[in-house]
Amino acid sequence: MNLDKNTDTVANEADKALQSTFEGLGSWQRLAVVLAIIVGIFIILQVIDRFIDGQLNSEKIKLKGSYNRIVTVTNLIKRIIKIILIFIGVTIIMSVFKISIAPILATLGVFSLAIGVGAQSLVKDLINGFFIIFEDQYSVGDLVEIEGIEGIVEDLGLRVTKIRDFSKILHVIPNSNISIVSNKERANVRTRIDFYVDNSADPSFVEEKINEALEKYKKSKEMIVGPNLWGVTENDKYAYKMSLVYYTKQGQQYDLEYAIRSEILKTMQRENIKMPIIRNELIKGEDNNALL
Repeated sequence: MNLDKNTDTVANEADKALQSTFEGLGSWQRLAVVLAIIVGIFIILQVIDRFIDGQLNSEKIKLKGSYNRIVTVTNLIKRIIKIILIFIGVTIIMSVFKISIAPILATLGVFSLAIGVGAQSLVKDLINGFFIIFEDQYSVGDLVEIEGIEGIVEDLGLRVTKIRDFSKILHVIPNSNISIVSNKERANVRTRIDFYVDNSADPSFVEEKINEALEKYKKSKEMIVGPNLWGVTENDKYAYKMSLVYYTKQGQQYDLEYAIRSEILKTMQRENIKMPIIRNELIKGEDNNALL
Protein backbone atom coordinates (compact mmCIF):
# COMPACT_ATOMS: atom_id res chain seq x y z
CA MET A 1 0.00 0.00 0.00
CA ASN A 2 2.77 2.46 0.87
CA LEU A 3 4.46 1.62 -2.42
CA ASP A 4 1.29 2.43 -4.38
CA LYS A 5 0.79 5.69 -2.48
CA ASN A 6 4.35 6.83 -3.06
CA THR A 7 4.09 5.98 -6.75
CA ASP A 8 0.81 7.86 -7.11
CA THR A 9 2.28 10.88 -5.33
CA VAL A 10 5.30 11.01 -7.62
CA ALA A 11 3.10 10.53 -10.70
CA ASN A 12 0.73 13.35 -9.69
CA GLU A 13 3.59 15.74 -8.96
CA ALA A 14 5.22 14.96 -12.30
CA ASP A 15 1.88 15.45 -14.08
CA LYS A 16 1.32 18.84 -12.39
CA ALA A 17 4.87 19.97 -13.17
CA LEU A 18 4.51 19.13 -16.87
CA GLN A 19 1.10 20.75 -17.22
CA SER A 20 2.24 23.90 -15.40
CA THR A 21 5.12 24.16 -17.90
CA PHE A 22 2.70 24.62 -20.80
CA GLU A 23 0.09 26.58 -18.87
CA GLY A 24 -0.92 29.83 -20.54
CA LEU A 25 0.00 28.74 -24.07
CA GLY A 26 -2.45 29.41 -26.87
CA SER A 27 -3.70 26.81 -29.34
CA TRP A 28 -1.15 27.67 -32.04
CA GLN A 29 1.64 27.74 -29.51
CA ARG A 30 0.67 24.28 -28.27
CA LEU A 31 0.66 22.99 -31.84
CA ALA A 32 4.11 24.49 -32.38
CA VAL A 33 5.41 22.78 -29.23
CA VAL A 34 3.98 19.44 -30.39
CA LEU A 35 5.57 19.88 -33.82
CA ALA A 36 8.92 20.75 -32.21
CA ILE A 37 8.73 17.63 -30.02
CA ILE A 38 7.98 15.38 -32.99
CA VAL A 39 10.76 16.89 -35.11
CA GLY A 40 13.21 16.76 -32.18
CA ILE A 41 12.56 13.09 -31.49
CA PHE A 42 12.87 12.29 -35.20
CA ILE A 43 16.23 14.07 -35.42
CA ILE A 44 17.56 12.38 -32.26
CA LEU A 45 16.57 8.96 -33.58
CA GLN A 46 18.25 9.67 -36.92
CA VAL A 47 21.47 10.76 -35.21
CA ILE A 48 21.50 7.63 -33.03
CA ASP A 49 20.80 5.36 -36.03
CA ARG A 50 23.59 6.90 -38.11
CA PHE A 51 26.08 6.76 -35.26
CA ILE A 52 25.34 3.11 -34.44
CA ASP A 53 25.26 2.07 -38.10
CA GLY A 54 28.58 3.83 -38.65
CA GLN A 55 30.13 1.89 -35.77
CA LEU A 56 28.71 -1.43 -37.00
CA ASN A 57 30.05 -0.81 -40.52
CA SER A 58 33.59 -0.16 -39.31
CA GLU A 59 36.17 -2.76 -40.30
CA LYS A 60 37.28 -3.20 -36.69
CA ILE A 61 33.81 -4.34 -35.60
CA LYS A 62 33.24 -6.48 -38.70
CA LEU A 63 36.40 -8.48 -38.03
CA LYS A 64 35.15 -9.57 -34.61
CA GLY A 65 34.00 -13.16 -34.35
CA SER A 66 30.77 -12.16 -32.60
CA TYR A 67 29.80 -9.54 -35.22
CA ASN A 68 26.35 -11.03 -35.94
CA ARG A 69 25.53 -11.15 -32.25
CA ILE A 70 26.72 -7.56 -31.79
CA VAL A 71 24.40 -6.46 -34.63
CA THR A 72 21.47 -8.30 -33.03
CA VAL A 73 22.05 -6.79 -29.60
CA THR A 74 22.62 -3.31 -31.01
CA ASN A 75 19.39 -3.43 -33.02
CA LEU A 76 17.55 -4.47 -29.86
CA ILE A 77 19.00 -1.49 -28.00
CA LYS A 78 18.02 0.83 -30.85
CA ARG A 79 14.40 -0.38 -30.54
CA ILE A 80 14.43 0.15 -26.78
CA ILE A 81 15.77 3.70 -27.20
CA LYS A 82 13.11 4.38 -29.84
CA ILE A 83 10.32 3.15 -27.55
CA ILE A 84 11.60 5.26 -24.64
CA LEU A 85 11.88 8.44 -26.73
CA ILE A 86 8.43 7.94 -28.27
CA PHE A 87 6.95 7.32 -24.81
CA ILE A 88 8.54 10.51 -23.50
CA GLY A 89 7.27 12.44 -26.52
CA VAL A 90 3.71 11.10 -26.13
CA THR A 91 3.56 11.97 -22.43
CA ILE A 92 4.81 15.51 -23.09
CA ILE A 93 2.28 15.97 -25.93
CA MET A 94 -0.51 14.75 -23.62
CA SER A 95 0.57 17.35 -21.06
CA VAL A 96 0.58 20.04 -23.74
CA PHE A 97 -3.09 19.28 -24.44
CA LYS A 98 -3.87 19.14 -20.68
CA ILE A 99 -4.42 15.38 -20.64
CA SER A 100 -3.42 13.87 -17.30
CA ILE A 101 -0.53 11.42 -17.51
CA ALA A 102 -0.61 10.55 -13.80
CA PRO A 103 -2.36 7.14 -14.31
CA ILE A 104 0.20 6.17 -16.97
CA LEU A 105 3.16 7.22 -14.82
CA ALA A 106 1.73 5.49 -11.76
CA THR A 107 1.20 2.23 -13.64
CA LEU A 108 4.66 2.45 -15.19
CA GLY A 109 6.20 3.20 -11.79
CA VAL A 110 4.63 0.20 -10.09
CA PHE A 111 5.60 -2.04 -13.01
CA SER A 112 9.20 -0.75 -13.00
CA LEU A 113 9.54 -1.28 -9.26
CA ALA A 114 8.19 -4.81 -9.54
CA ILE A 115 10.63 -5.57 -12.33
CA GLY A 116 13.49 -3.99 -10.39
CA VAL A 117 12.77 -5.98 -7.22
CA GLY A 118 11.91 -9.31 -8.84
CA ALA A 119 14.43 -9.44 -11.65
CA GLN A 120 17.58 -7.78 -10.38
CA SER A 121 19.81 -10.74 -11.23
CA LEU A 122 18.22 -11.03 -14.69
CA VAL A 123 18.88 -7.36 -15.42
CA LYS A 124 22.49 -7.75 -14.24
CA ASP A 125 22.89 -10.80 -16.50
CA LEU A 126 21.57 -8.91 -19.52
CA ILE A 127 23.67 -5.79 -18.92
CA ASN A 128 26.87 -7.75 -18.33
CA GLY A 129 26.10 -10.00 -21.30
CA PHE A 130 25.71 -6.97 -23.54
CA PHE A 131 29.09 -5.56 -22.56
CA ILE A 132 30.77 -8.97 -22.95
CA ILE A 133 29.46 -9.19 -26.51
CA PHE A 134 29.97 -5.55 -27.46
CA GLU A 135 33.52 -5.42 -26.08
CA ASP A 136 34.25 -8.79 -27.72
CA GLN A 137 35.77 -10.19 -24.52
CA TYR A 138 35.40 -13.69 -25.97
CA SER A 139 33.54 -15.49 -28.75
CA VAL A 140 32.13 -18.94 -29.44
CA GLY A 141 35.04 -21.34 -29.97
CA ASP A 142 37.52 -19.43 -27.80
CA LEU A 143 39.54 -21.22 -25.12
CA VAL A 144 38.84 -19.29 -21.91
CA GLU A 145 39.06 -19.52 -18.15
CA ILE A 146 36.08 -17.99 -16.32
CA GLU A 147 35.52 -18.23 -12.58
CA GLY A 148 38.01 -21.09 -12.32
CA ILE A 149 36.45 -23.06 -15.19
CA GLU A 150 38.63 -23.64 -18.26
CA GLY A 151 37.20 -24.83 -21.55
CA ILE A 152 35.78 -23.94 -24.95
CA VAL A 153 32.93 -21.41 -25.25
CA GLU A 154 29.99 -23.27 -26.81
CA ASP A 155 27.39 -20.51 -26.56
CA LEU A 156 27.39 -16.84 -25.64
CA GLY A 157 24.06 -15.19 -24.90
CA LEU A 158 22.84 -12.08 -23.16
CA ARG A 159 21.93 -14.02 -20.01
CA VAL A 160 24.38 -16.94 -19.77
CA THR A 161 27.68 -18.25 -21.13
CA LYS A 162 28.11 -21.98 -21.78
CA ILE A 163 31.57 -23.55 -21.50
CA ARG A 164 32.54 -27.14 -22.26
CA ASP A 165 35.57 -28.19 -20.22
CA PHE A 166 38.11 -30.85 -21.21
CA SER A 167 36.15 -33.51 -19.31
CA LYS A 168 33.22 -32.79 -21.66
CA ILE A 169 31.19 -31.27 -18.82
CA LEU A 170 29.00 -28.33 -19.86
CA HIS A 171 29.09 -25.38 -17.47
CA VAL A 172 26.36 -22.71 -17.65
CA ILE A 173 27.53 -19.46 -16.06
CA PRO A 174 25.18 -16.47 -15.51
CA ASN A 175 26.82 -13.42 -17.06
CA SER A 176 26.32 -11.40 -13.86
CA ASN A 177 28.74 -13.79 -12.10
CA ILE A 178 31.52 -13.17 -14.62
CA SER A 179 34.06 -10.71 -13.24
CA ILE A 180 37.43 -11.90 -14.60
CA VAL A 181 37.90 -13.48 -18.03
CA SER A 182 41.15 -15.08 -19.17
CA ASN A 183 40.92 -15.48 -22.94
CA LYS A 184 43.70 -17.86 -23.93
CA GLU A 185 42.68 -17.81 -27.58
CA ARG A 186 43.69 -14.21 -28.23
CA ALA A 187 47.28 -14.42 -26.96
CA ASN A 188 50.34 -16.01 -28.54
CA VAL A 189 51.59 -19.08 -26.67
CA ARG A 190 55.24 -19.55 -25.79
CA THR A 191 56.66 -23.06 -25.83
CA ARG A 192 60.05 -23.93 -24.36
CA ILE A 193 61.94 -27.10 -25.23
CA ASP A 194 64.90 -28.28 -23.17
CA PHE A 195 67.30 -31.02 -24.23
CA TYR A 196 70.52 -32.39 -22.75
CA VAL A 197 73.91 -32.94 -24.39
CA ASP A 198 76.93 -34.83 -23.11
CA ASN A 199 79.76 -32.60 -21.87
CA SER A 200 82.08 -34.07 -24.50
CA ALA A 201 80.15 -32.27 -27.29
CA ASP A 202 81.21 -28.78 -28.36
CA PRO A 203 78.28 -26.38 -27.55
CA SER A 204 79.08 -24.17 -30.58
CA PHE A 205 78.95 -27.15 -32.91
CA VAL A 206 75.69 -28.38 -31.39
CA GLU A 207 74.11 -24.94 -31.64
CA GLU A 208 75.16 -24.59 -35.29
CA LYS A 209 73.73 -27.96 -36.35
CA ILE A 210 70.48 -27.54 -34.40
CA ASN A 211 69.90 -24.08 -35.89
CA GLU A 212 70.47 -25.45 -39.40
CA ALA A 213 67.99 -28.26 -38.81
CA LEU A 214 65.34 -25.94 -37.37
CA GLU A 215 65.62 -23.28 -40.08
CA LYS A 216 62.70 -24.79 -42.03
CA TYR A 217 60.36 -24.37 -39.08
CA LYS A 218 60.81 -20.59 -39.13
CA LYS A 219 58.84 -20.54 -42.39
CA SER A 220 56.00 -22.64 -40.98
CA LYS A 221 52.60 -20.92 -41.17
CA GLU A 222 51.88 -21.97 -37.57
CA MET A 223 55.06 -20.31 -36.31
CA ILE A 224 54.79 -16.68 -35.19
CA VAL A 225 58.23 -16.16 -33.62
CA GLY A 226 61.16 -18.58 -33.58
CA PRO A 227 62.28 -21.17 -32.95
CA ASN A 228 65.13 -19.37 -31.18
CA LEU A 229 67.88 -21.49 -29.65
CA TRP A 230 69.10 -19.80 -26.48
CA GLY A 231 72.17 -21.98 -26.09
CA VAL A 232 73.49 -23.52 -22.86
CA THR A 233 71.13 -22.75 -20.01
CA GLU A 234 72.37 -25.17 -17.36
CA ASN A 235 75.59 -27.05 -16.55
CA ASP A 236 75.91 -30.39 -14.80
CA LYS A 237 78.69 -32.82 -13.94
CA TYR A 238 78.14 -35.00 -16.98
CA ALA A 239 75.93 -32.92 -19.29
CA TYR A 240 74.68 -29.48 -20.11
CA LYS A 241 71.18 -28.31 -21.00
CA MET A 242 70.26 -26.31 -24.07
CA SER A 243 66.92 -24.52 -24.50
CA LEU A 244 64.90 -23.07 -27.33
CA VAL A 245 61.59 -21.19 -27.45
CA TYR A 246 58.98 -20.35 -30.06
CA TYR A 247 55.59 -18.61 -30.21
CA THR A 248 52.41 -19.84 -31.89
CA LYS A 249 48.69 -19.25 -31.62
CA GLN A 250 46.78 -21.20 -28.99
CA GLY A 251 46.34 -24.85 -29.93
CA GLN A 252 49.03 -24.86 -32.63
CA GLN A 253 52.02 -25.38 -30.33
CA TYR A 254 51.72 -29.13 -29.77
CA ASP A 255 52.27 -30.48 -33.29
CA LEU A 256 55.25 -28.16 -33.69
CA GLU A 257 56.69 -29.31 -30.37
CA TYR A 258 56.52 -32.97 -31.40
CA ALA A 259 58.11 -32.22 -34.77
CA ILE A 260 60.90 -30.05 -33.31
CA ARG A 261 61.78 -32.58 -30.61
CA SER A 262 61.98 -35.28 -33.27
CA GLU A 263 64.17 -33.04 -35.47
CA ILE A 264 66.56 -32.34 -32.59
CA LEU A 265 66.91 -36.05 -31.85
CA LYS A 266 67.53 -36.95 -35.52
CA THR A 267 70.12 -34.14 -35.83
CA MET A 268 72.02 -35.33 -32.78
CA GLN A 269 72.04 -38.89 -34.10
CA ARG A 270 73.12 -37.79 -37.59
CA GLU A 271 75.93 -35.55 -36.32
CA ASN A 272 77.09 -38.08 -33.69
CA ILE A 273 76.34 -35.65 -30.90
CA LYS A 274 76.41 -37.62 -27.68
CA MET A 275 73.48 -37.51 -25.33
CA PRO A 276 74.14 -37.86 -21.60
CA ILE A 277 74.31 -41.34 -20.12
CA ILE A 278 72.55 -41.93 -16.85
CA ARG A 279 75.19 -42.95 -14.34
CA ASN A 280 74.61 -44.71 -11.04
CA GLU A 281 77.23 -44.19 -8.37
CA LEU A 282 77.92 -46.16 -5.22
CA ILE A 283 78.59 -43.98 -2.22
CA LYS A 284 80.15 -45.86 0.67
CA GLY A 285 78.88 -45.04 4.06
CA GLU A 286 80.07 -46.20 7.43
CA ASP A 287 77.41 -48.91 7.76
CA ASN A 288 75.87 -49.45 4.31
CA ASN A 289 76.03 -48.63 0.62
CA ALA A 290 73.61 -46.31 -1.16
CA LEU A 291 72.83 -46.52 -4.88
CA LEU A 292 72.23 -43.14 -6.56
